[in-house]
Amino acid sequence: MDFNTLIFLGFFAGVAVLTYCVPRPAKPYLWLLASYAFYLYKPENARLVFILISVTVVTWVCALAMDSVPQQATRRLFLWVSLGVCCGFLFFFKYFNFFGELLGGITGLFGGEAPHLDLIAPLGLSYFTFQSLGYVIDVYLHQTKAERNPLKYALFVSFFPCIFTGPIERKEHLMPQFDHPRRFDYNRVAGGLFRVLWGYVKKMVIADNIGVFVRAVYSAPDKHTGPYLLAASLLFSYQIYMDFSGCCDIAIGAGRMLGFDLLENFNRPFAAKTYTELWNRWHMSLTNWFKDYIFTPLSFYNRGAEGFLGKLQGWFNIFIIFPISGLWHGASLGYVIWGVLNGLFMVVGKATAKKRRKLAKKNPLYQVPHLQGILQRCCVYLLFTACIVFFAADLYGGKAGTVFAGLFTGWGQAGLGQLASGFAALGLGGGTVLMLVASSLVVELIEARGPVAQWIRTQRVWVRWPLYYALCLLLLFFGVFGQSAYIYQQF
Repeated sequence: MDFNTLIFLGFFAGVAVLTYCVPRPAKPYLWLLASYAFYLYKPENARLVFILISVTVVTWVCALAMDSVPQQATRRLFLWVSLGVCCGFLFFFKYFNFFGELLGGITGLFGGEAPHLDLIAPLGLSYFTFQSLGYVIDVYLHQTKAERNPLKYALFVSFFPCIFTGPIERKEHLMPQFDHPRRFDYNRVAGGLFRVLWGYVKKMVIADNIGVFVRAVYSAPDKHTGPYLLAASLLFSYQIYMDFSGCCDIAIGAGRMLGFDLLENFNRPFAAKTYTELWNRWHMSLTNWFKDYIFTPLSFYNRGAEGFLGKLQGWFNIFIIFPISGLWHGASLGYVIWGVLNGLFMVVGKATAKKRRKLAKKNPLYQVPHLQGILQRCCVYLLFTACIVFFAADLYGGKAGTVFAGLFTGWGQAGLGQLASGFAALGLGGGTVLMLVASSLVVELIEARGPVAQWIRTQRVWVRWPLYYALCLLLLFFGVFGQSAYIYQQF
């Protein structure tokens, strides 16, 4: 069930009403029933629901076993069982064909024809496996206790607002909220409803209107020249941010309406002045997952060297997260290259930080108030865009090499009028551009003040209601209906 459908709106309205009608002890079971109904709505998920059930049962049993036995070797065995099951499902359904083709191409095995299975990964596979693994690892590290109630644990794994697109929750944050459901609170529900509306505007008005143009260019990059390829590349960075953060706004707002505080997933990443800061603000639940369960253990085991070798160890620990993140997003070399480039930019940024700070003091442009911040943000955005080309090419079926080669063509060969006509024919006419600029400015200015659900409840009536109507009108007149689901839902 996609968030941007009338079916979901009706489904969620029913769940929200029932949430505040049923007795408090029955609410977790209502949410569990709703979560599985949400998951089973699509036939492809219904056929593969055994994966969700298997991951839930295995990780619940293994966590209970680890909590019950003192022997470290036995506890480690149960941890490896959980890792094997979760990673096994991930590998088989997402990466079997990719690694089979890669291995066949490198070694010449399989007689030149790599094995290929007609596999469809269930939606949300990467999310609920990571959430389950995080829980099991926390139990193994004695950072949390195992949950005894299997149904409440099943709700934790499958909670419908975040099973498809995150945020990736932690047991200590989410599960206590199941045990202590909140009573109806008008301000909380109204703030959550506004955040849902806010998410729909970001997705259907901003991201999807940009997506019309980006899809047209990236699906056939060899047919377009530099101005269009550059614009599509720069716009895709903002499109994917609006698409994913809008989806998270809907998930967090829906959770808020039901009485939950879900983890924040974005904090204005394009306001970052360094590449490290950007990744501390982007997909924060996944970034923190990698920090806690990959970077920290690596830093513990991969340490001890002195001098430059010690720095290399630290840089490797940072770098390796990003190719893994690329694979998490999809089984394709494009996603891996995207991850490698991000890792390289992070490492280079860390390695040159001190020297760049010294040079910055001598840069005459940085003496102008606010100009330094603007230039730094532009550099970060451009670096991010250079990586995201590989992401966009895989998503829309183009080739990144063709995009980069085409960036240098067509400059100066067409007048402004001809270029404007070309942009309009691809879905980016003057009216659309004005609407996108205005709505994006409103989004950025309001989000700079903090979480919108809390912000809107502090405003006076004469500010709130005109904004409600304006957002609804934006959706009605400029929303792109009938588009595919959220980009990150497929991961």
